[in-house]
Parts: sequence; structure tokens; C-alpha cells
Amino acid sequence: MTRDHPPSRRTRHPDLYAGPAPPDRTPSWRATVVLAALPVLTLAVAAFPTAAAFAAASLAGAVAGVALYRRYPDAFDRAFDRALSASGDEPVGAADG
Repeated sequence: MTRDHPPSRRTRHPDLYAGPAPPDRTPSWRATVVLAALPVLTLAVAAFPTAAAFAAASLAGAVAGVALYRRYPDAFDRAFDRALSASGDEPVGAADG
């Protein structure tokens, strides 16, 4: 029995991605370090809950500070300049005279 159409491309060219993953597809060194650090991080959080809470609060504060700085870049400079007194200023609450 003869076929009246040519063979398909799939039969002539096998799928390159059908086999197992090639051996050069190992995780990056960064991913390996992160995966290796997860158990250590879990033990550190369990052993030092106060330090872990402080670190989490510090990280959240840093993220919020960066977000505020990106939104209002000169707000810190204005507030800091207002808080400092100039060399010729009188102390706060000094009587006018």
C-alpha cells in the first residue's frame, strides 16, 4: 500500500526537546547557594526569634525608606536642614530682646 502524501516533518526530523534534559542544565551557583542557605536560615529564625524580628523590621523599614525616597527625593534634605540650627541662631525659646 502506497501513501499519496509525503512523510511529515516530524517523522523526518525528530523533536530535539523530546529526550531527557541535557546534562549542562545545572542550576546556577546563586540558586545553589540560596537552596543551601534555606535550612540555615530556618534554624537561625527558630533559634533567635528576637533577632529575626529585628532583622525583618529593619528590612521592611529600609524598603519603605527607599520607596519614600524615590517618591520624595528632597524631603529628607528639607527636614534635616530644618532640624539643624545655623551658627548664629539663638536657642529655642530665647527671649526676644
